Amino acid sequence: MRTDQTLSVVCALIAGIFECPPETLNARTRLMTDLPCESIDLLELGAGLNRAFRIDVDDELVFLRSLRVHAERFRHDGLEAGLAAEYPHLSRERIRELAEGLALADAAPLLRIGDIAAYAAHALEQGRA
Repeated sequence: MRTDQTLSVVCALIAGIFECPPETLNARTRLMTDLPCESIDLLELGAGLNRAFRIDVDDELVFLRSLRVHAERFRHDGLEAGLAAEYPHLSRERIRELAEGLALADAAPLLRIGDIAAYAAHALEQGRA
């Protein structure tokens, strides 16, 4: 499945959960800031990813749950390299954006729809079903 197809499926899943038109969503849409997303919605989304793609869903990875913990761990010793090792599904550009966002003292939640689509695409490539 191509990346744009994966993103389309993820947008459709999220649109169903939040009852909004899928065309209003894109890779840069932030779940916790742009949508009224709560932890229960993430559970529903994880289950939807499992059904739609037939992949195992690791909530820690897909929803970047430990991002700030990892950032603190790697703060003095290669933040971008450390985050890239923890989140192999994210592009170098996205890792750089996350590192920059974490540097802001009042950084809003950083999870985007594109991060979730990247996780699904990576899992499909790796055959993690």
